[in-house]
Amino acid sequence: MKNKRMDTIPEAEYSSKYAAYRKEQKNEQKPENAKGTVLRFFALIKPHAFAMSIVVFCAMASTVCNVVAPEFMSQVINTLQDMISKRASGAIQQVTFDGARQEIIYLAVTYGLAALFSFIQEFVSAGVSQRLVCSLRATMNDKLSRMPLRFFDKYTKGQIISKVTNDIDNVSSSLQSSILTVMTNAIQVVGSLFMMLRTGSVWMTLASIVLVPVSASISYYVSKKSKVWFRRYWDTMGDLNGHIEEMYAGHTIVKIFGHEQQSISEFRGITERLGKNSFMANMIAGVLSPVLTLIKNINYVSLCLLGGYLYVGAKTGGAAAGIGGIGDISKFLSYSSYFSSPIINLSKVINNIQSSLASAERVFALMDEEEESPDNTENDGKTDLRGKIEFKDVSFRYKEDVPLIDDLNLTALPGSTTAIVGPTGAGKTTIVNLLMRFYDIDKGHIYLDGTDIYTMSRDKLRSNFGMVLQDTWLFKGTIRENIRYGNADATDEQIEAAAKSAFIYDFIMQQPKGFDTELTEEGTNLSQGQRQLLTIARAIVANPKVLILDEATSSVDTKTEQNIQVAMNELMQGRTSFVIAHRLSTIKNADNILVMKKGHIVEQGTHEQLLAADGFYALLYNSQYTDGIPPED
Repeated sequence: MKNKRMDTIPEAEYSSKYAAYRKEQKNEQKPENAKGTVLRFFALIKPHAFAMSIVVFCAMASTVCNVVAPEFMSQVINTLQDMISKRASGAIQQVTFDGARQEIIYLAVTYGLAALFSFIQEFVSAGVSQRLVCSLRATMNDKLSRMPLRFFDKYTKGQIISKVTNDIDNVSSSLQSSILTVMTNAIQVVGSLFMMLRTGSVWMTLASIVLVPVSASISYYVSKKSKVWFRRYWDTMGDLNGHIEEMYAGHTIVKIFGHEQQSISEFRGITERLGKNSFMANMIAGVLSPVLTLIKNINYVSLCLLGGYLYVGAKTGGAAAGIGGIGDISKFLSYSSYFSSPIINLSKVINNIQSSLASAERVFALMDEEEESPDNTENDGKTDLRGKIEFKDVSFRYKEDVPLIDDLNLTALPGSTTAIVGPTGAGKTTIVNLLMRFYDIDKGHIYLDGTDIYTMSRDKLRSNFGMVLQDTWLFKGTIRENIRYGNADATDEQIEAAAKSAFIYDFIMQQPKGFDTELTEEGTNLSQGQRQLLTIARAIVANPKVLILDEATSSVDTKTEQNIQVAMNELMQGRTSFVIAHRLSTIKNADNILVMKKGHIVEQGTHEQLLAADGFYALLYNSQYTDGIPPED
């Protein structure tokens, strides 16, 4: 849609629209319950409980080693200080490390064990992260396979792709590593606090923890603000993916109508929003690190001064207060650093935590979407189906307040061909969607050989249908694989026979590798008509009881269309067929033609009967050979 230029909108109107937009955005981006999101994430980790227990144990062991190490370092420094004092008094000739050899060995072993446990933690954690990604993607894929078409009408492809790829990666890696960081830091805080209290210096311990409430308050406030912007960032990322997918999938149309600049402008607009959201999220979260670092440095300097004061007081006969030497001051400073570092680390992981929570909320929101109604397999065992289709008092609306189909009744006998015609929006394709249960009806019944289709599973129901749509779909693979997609058990002979019936065999054999020729994604190395013929061959090899052709020959030339009609007439023999067509010359031989208008069948009969009636069908038919246009009402 072409955007209005801002300078063509009155300022007052623009201001009110912008304010309404901002209010809507604010409501949409309101952060959800972080606690609930984290609990759901832990439920995902539960299947990996054993591996995570190893990670937790290694994290605890590594942290304990790091906390204990300063004790040995303190003993080494105090021993060297004592030896220096003795050398100054002439009691010994030189300072050596002999007296501190054991403590040095303990110190080296302690740091070595800390490094080993840390390596094991990272190694196992990486494995858990990858398994979690696979598990979460599999769950998401299963979820999407159970979603109704209404869901895919609601979201763009890019938004769905972004949740399945970007958001899941972000949730599994960032949030997991962040949780481990928080857990490790919690152990470090408790351990260092215990060791500080163990030194007996109450004053220095109090000086270390006095600023913790201030730091915690700042962290909470910043995290709350940044999470809003991180959610906006990931939502905008979905919009960007959707725009890219849409523009590059339809790049030919974009060029034909000269919309390159508009596409570029829209892309820039989205990237600017993305950049703004990313900047605001990271700027707000980034403020935390320097603020907490400043607090830590002030605390560190204060401890140095306080430790020096207490040490001097001890030397001059004052209270020792747990400070008996320079090694004790060094030890306490290390513990103080271990105690305050987690708060700084929190500021470093807060980006990941809030970003991951935002992604997790998007993923869980998708997983909470309403699925298709459960299958009823009561009549799945029926094997004597012949293809009789009945609609009885069927009503359906895509939107509750927009009428479409009301009290529709029709019958298609086995082996008959029923054509459906009418203006755009009359409900022609909707009938097929309801018959295939792509959408569930609001009222009424649909029967297949007297069996309500809602007493059959969707897979069982759809196995009786073959479809050729106006929009062709081919995947990257060989021609043989694309045709066999209609019937996984089809032999090479059946595939070749289907290709001949669809008048595509000669073209295939002209290719260097014949049926093993590789197609590009969506078959873009073929013409539109060739792609259409391959999808028709796919429908032929499926050998369905009911055949649905939705503008199946709309993309081929007149000669090919004639050939296709011959093949279709042969294929339709003995099968119930529904043909949706705008080119009315292609459905002259249909057993019954349904003329639809605004969700109702206004006329039905054969081609000759409807022309003789000189009604709406006659207007539609004659308009294709004259300059007249049939009325909408």
